[in-house]
Order: sequence, then C-alpha cells, then structure tokens
Amino acid sequence: MQNESDLVELLLRKAGPRAEPPADAYRQVHAAAMAAFHARTQRRRGRRWLLSAGAAAAAVVVLAIALMFEWTPPAAERSELARIERVIGGAEEATGDAWRTLGETGSPLTAGIKLRTLAGGRVALALAGGGSLRLDAETEVMLDAPGRLYVGRGTIYVDSGARPGASRLEILTPAGTARDIGTQFELRVAGSALRLRVREGTVSIDRGGRSLTGGAGEQIAIDAQGGISRDAIEPDAAAWQWAETIAPAPDMDGKPAAELIAWVARETGRELRYVSPNAEQRASNVILHGNIRNLTPLAALEAMLATTDLEYALRGDTMEIRTRDTPPLDP
Repeated sequence: MQNESDLVELLLRKAGPRAEPPADAYRQVHAAAMAAFHARTQRRRGRRWLLSAGAAAAAVVVLAIALMFEWTPPAAERSELARIERVIGGAEEATGDAWRTLGETGSPLTAGIKLRTLAGGRVALALAGGGSLRLDAETEVMLDAPGRLYVGRGTIYVDSGARPGASRLEILTPAGTARDIGTQFELRVAGSALRLRVREGTVSIDRGGRSLTGGAGEQIAIDAQGGISRDAIEPDAAAWQWAETIAPAPDMDGKPAAELIAWVARETGRELRYVSPNAEQRASNVILHGNIRNLTPLAALEAMLATTDLEYALRGDTMEIRTRDTPPLDP
C-alpha cells in the first residue's frame, strides 16, 4: 500500500507531460495537503479514532484535489481545451477565486478554468480533442490539460464520440481516476465515494493501487471506505435522461434524415432498426430543413420527421424507422 506522501505525489504529477504548476507552487500544495492530513490524524489518534489505510489514502487525495482547485496556471499555459455548447439554468466559471456567470455559447475555455453548475443548472461542452462533456446540477470541475480534467464534486457525462480514434479522457477525482476507452459514461463524485455508469464502451478506474473495469450496461459504486458493488443499467434507462436534456443538437439543416436518426438513436441509447430497405433508402434521400437547437433528441426527431413520409416507434430498447404507408407492427 502506498503511503500518504506517495499518493499526493501521484495525484499532483499524474499522467505524463503537461503544463504543471511551478515547482514552488507544487511544493506548497504538497506540503499543505500533508500538513492538513497529519493534523487531522493526530487529533483523531488522541480520541483513539483509528483510520484504515484505505480511508487515510482517500483523505489525502480529497485534500489534494481541493487544493489543486485553488491553483491557476500562468496565462501563457492556458491552451483552449473546450467550448461552451449549451447552458441550462445557473452556471459559473472562474480562473481564480472570483466566480462569474458562464460565458455565452461558443466561448472558448482554457486550461485552469473552473466550472460549476448551480441547483437546476446544466452545461454541455465540446472538447477540443472531440467528444462531449456534460455537467449535471451542483457539479464542479476544472479543465486541467488536453484530455484531462479534475472533478471535485457532482455528476458528469462523457461521450467520446462514435468515430474511431477520438481523443480519450482522463478524469481525476477524490475517489480515483477514470479513463475511458471509446465510450459514453456517467461519473458521480461525492467526497471519496464514486459511482460509474457505462452506457457504451469501457471505462477503467484506478483507486489506491487497485484497477477496476466497467463495460457497457454496468454500474460500479465505490463507497468512502473502498467497498465495491456492481449492478446492471440499461442504455435506455431513465437515469440517462438528464444527459439527453442538455445534449447539444447538431446542425441538421440540409442534411439527410438518416444523420438525425442515427444521432437520436445514439443519444437515447437505443438500437436502430429500419423495418424495410425502402425506409432506409428514404432516410438517406430525404433532406431536412430547419433548426433543432434546444430540443431534446426525441423532440427533435418528432419535429423533423413530421414534414417527411418517415415515422419512428420505440419498442423496448429499439427505435424503429418506417415509412408512413407501412402497416404498423403489433405492439
């Protein structure tokens, strides 16, 4: 088992070349984390309160993550890491201690920027390396470097993109480090506890020297003491709907209906099925016109297909597409 100093060292120097804090700033963060940790444990020993090795490690990592949120990189090191795609409700940003209302859609976000959503607020970002990052209500993150961010608390949803070779993301949290392998997933952080839900692909979690892997349809929960539980979750479960409500809609004006249909199927976690070759051909030939901005995926599909001879039906985890003159199948 790594000692607490090693754990702080691992956290602050994580994952290869990056724009690191200056050496004196790094030493300050490291020393502050260690001092706070030892002060806490000394007080607890006086009351005969013994910490397990796992709990001690988690306490150090929580402290170090919190301190990293206080560091701001020099302006010269702030490369663009993301752009704002959509905001619902209250959300704020900061590069130091002063929080302000989050910028408008299209605004660039650079290394060191902290984001937080308020009660009822949600945010969708387009990552510079490709893919989508979405923040649920009462979530706080910091953009650290290309392909890496810190999550201090709350819930995020990541879609790395369906195309091969999309950039992967490393997420550092007080409860462990998550890495995606071509996927859609949700990560919820509450102190040193963590919950991972994998919708598509695979996600690995490193925590205290242990490595876990979650695949599509799995939910992994790690409590504050390191206890692990696994459950199943369907890709079209209601639990994913918050991420669908903030999904940034692509520009579909002048695009074939097939592109919209494929996007909606992916965003809602459903298998796509054309009931006939004719329906599939029509979807490729029909050109859409209009704006679906700020509509949920299914509402966008409903609105766009209303002006065509195509329609959809949801049957369990499948979305069926057919022409309107096709006799409906039995429920």
